Amino acid sequence: MSEITNTPKVNPYIVAISVLLPAFLALAASSATNVCQPNIAGFYGATQYEANTVITCYIISGGIMLPVTGYLVESIGKKLLMFYSIWLFCIGCLLCILAPNLKALIAARIVQGVGSGCILPLCQAVLLEVFPKEQRGVAMGLFGVAAMFSPLAGPFLGGYLTDNFSWQWVFIINIPLCMLSFLLVKLFVPSDAPEKKKKKKKFDIIGYVSIVIAMACMQIVLDKGQQYNWFDTPWICYLTGICIFSFVFFYVWELEYKNPVIDIRVFKDRNFLFGTICSSFINVMLYSTLLLVPMFVQSMLGYSPSMSGLTMFPRAIICFIGLLVVGEISRFVEARILAAIGLVIMGVSVLMLTKMNLTSSMDSIVLPNILLCIGVPTAFVPITALSFQTLPASKNADAAALHALFKNVITAIATAFSATFIARVSQVHQNYLVENLSYQSSMFQYKLMMLKSKFSMLGPAVVAAKKANGMLYKELLQQARLASFYDVFALLALLCIIIIPVLFLLKIKRVKKAK
Repeated sequence: MSEITNTPKVNPYIVAISVLLPAFLALAASSATNVCQPNIAGFYGATQYEANTVITCYIISGGIMLPVTGYLVESIGKKLLMFYSIWLFCIGCLLCILAPNLKALIAARIVQGVGSGCILPLCQAVLLEVFPKEQRGVAMGLFGVAAMFSPLAGPFLGGYLTDNFSWQWVFIINIPLCMLSFLLVKLFVPSDAPEKKKKKKKFDIIGYVSIVIAMACMQIVLDKGQQYNWFDTPWICYLTGICIFSFVFFYVWELEYKNPVIDIRVFKDRNFLFGTICSSFINVMLYSTLLLVPMFVQSMLGYSPSMSGLTMFPRAIICFIGLLVVGEISRFVEARILAAIGLVIMGVSVLMLTKMNLTSSMDSIVLPNILLCIGVPTAFVPITALSFQTLPASKNADAAALHALFKNVITAIATAFSATFIARVSQVHQNYLVENLSYQSSMFQYKLMMLKSKFSMLGPAVVAAKKANGMLYKELLQQARLASFYDVFALLALLCIIIIPVLFLLKIKRVKKAK
């Protein structure tokens, strides 16, 4: 473990700004490219599925760095690791700008992802150290600014830069900000160094390789599963089996190996275990709605990418304000009660989304999103603070990496499930709705005759009949898809209520305020 050397004490809020900026850049880079994906595909003459790899490779490469964060902190210290991470992320951005083809861009995104992987757990670990224990709620509120606000702001910023300049500006803008981040970290983050007397543990190559294989297979399956009809394709089944085996092997190996790459035993702490589960669920809510709401407004209401990003931006502003405010409120309200209130608000907001229809105004989409992002920080801040409250400070780096890894896995699965749910459940609704397109239905006959008469004014009767039938079938597909959105939002609202009892399994540790 690293120890902080004798350096002048810096205001913890200045330290927070220094580590939050690179964390913001790392997380925004994961969602900012979502909106410019068609532009990237067009620029390189690639298909949509090929361009998807630009997004998934960043997630994979960042995820595989999470388990090794604790080991690297013990080897070189938090500050030096933050330096290397920022520089590698910056180099990755530069390579993305210069990439001559899609394969080069994917390789550059892997470099960028490797640089981003350690930044978020490092940010969390530094905040937990520089803030006193009685202000951990404030520290986690500030951490939430990076963890929750930046993925929400990413699509808006990416869409604005792409529409007004080019998709390369999504990467160009990061370079000067990386330079500023490096300067802030150098000046204000407390220096730390590994203990010289302590013998360095061997690096767990087998454990690390197993989690890398598991993460890579999982991401490929989740990314390509819907395209290849999931388990109807043999190689999807093989990769799924390898993924499950690798995860199980990693868990058993890390428990038994003398020098594990990441300390799985921190899950023995009840607060950390249940807090991580609850935090992962909040990520599921945040990222699922971040995917589903833009999907709804673009596919059902015909919004452009810029307009879609604009509907999501108010939730980013509210989330930013909420994270700062809730950090202070958490000092006066019991954490479990505050988190339960947040989950109820989230459930109500998602339930409001089931009221959307094909004629919904922007207000009816923005208001539930604003309410959702009042609930997210209200639940996220106290849960995250409780997750680390009963852990010793020496376990913070390992715990932060494992916390981020677990959330990364659960969020990836939930995001893929949400998209698949819409595709598959809409087909189920089609099976039920198609019975209404029958000549035995008087309403169908009325609508068909009305459309025929209108189209017959523009062409022959045969063509008019085909167009009328086609329009009614298109309406059926829209209604089936709309019903599938209702189902997934209702399911998420139900999960908000189901998770509340888990909160009360968390222990409250009373901390004496420093005089």
